Amino acid sequence: MVFLRKTLLKVIVAIVLIIFSTVASPVQGYEPDRDLGKLLEPFLPENTEWALTVIDLETGKQMLESGNSLRERLVPASLMKLLITGAVLDYADQGGTVRKVVTVRKAVTVKGKKRRKSRKKTYKVARHSVEIRNKQELFNILHDMNVHSRNVTAQNLANCLGERRFGSPGTRAKGNRAVSSFLNSLDLPSEEAIIADGCGLTRENRITTHFIAHYLYQVSKKPWFDSFRDTLPRPGLEGTVKRIGYTDQRFRVKTGRLNDVFALAGYGVNAAGREISFAFIVNSKKGMVSDRRHSRGELLRLLAEGSPPQSDVVRQ
Repeated sequence: MVFLRKTLLKVIVAIVLIIFSTVASPVQGYEPDRDLGKLLEPFLPENTEWALTVIDLETGKQMLESGNSLRERLVPASLMKLLITGAVLDYADQGGTVRKVVTVRKAVTVKGKKRRKSRKKTYKVARHSVEIRNKQELFNILHDMNVHSRNVTAQNLANCLGERRFGSPGTRAKGNRAVSSFLNSLDLPSEEAIIADGCGLTRENRITTHFIAHYLYQVSKKPWFDSFRDTLPRPGLEGTVKRIGYTDQRFRVKTGRLNDVFALAGYGVNAAGREISFAFIVNSKKGMVSDRRHSRGELLRLLAEGSPPQSDVVRQ
């Protein structure tokens, strides 16, 4: 009897140790305590201000915040289109409609100068707006805007939103107010964002990565989230991220680029299988950042695999 009790005790202890070791061990290839920001540093240009924020989509907890410009408002470039997309979808969800601007090019033949028999063909451009009443049509416009980063589309949508909320005519200032009003309806730190246009071309836009990552988390709780996420391109497969250097269909991201700005934000899955939202912004004080190696998918690979680079890293 004593022998059986001792044997049973050993079995129980063995089972407990197995369970403990399984829980305590991280997912293979994933190092939860490793600062991915440190791994990114070799891929960044010299003299940059940068920040990275990662949020757990299930819990809303901040998993990572790294960089030398934490909570500083940086130039986000086309990440502004993420805000426009959310503002438009939220307005549409409330029953509102927006308009798209249609450009028509009409060929016109005009007579040449005297003593010339030839005629010259030119084009007249006319623009008019058309109401968007179909949800699929609205999705197609937002998808095209985000996949190919259409600046004119983004600004026109912002202006239209401003007109609908604050009266005609639609202006950039009213569009900024409309987007700010939408952002204020979310649980976000308003002091961390300055809205200056709808497309991201002006450097007067200033936003923290903390704000963008948490904005994406708040959006994930909205009834129109699936549509929002599906408007973003898949890295390695389409649009502005087709040649980013990393392919993963679990990610949906938006880039931002100016001569001295690189930004990347969106949704994905990390090495532990957790769904995340993230925002990464780099502002270079000197020179261009568009050709830096970090812009070719290194961040996405680090987020997805949680491991250091295998190839030699040379600071550019």
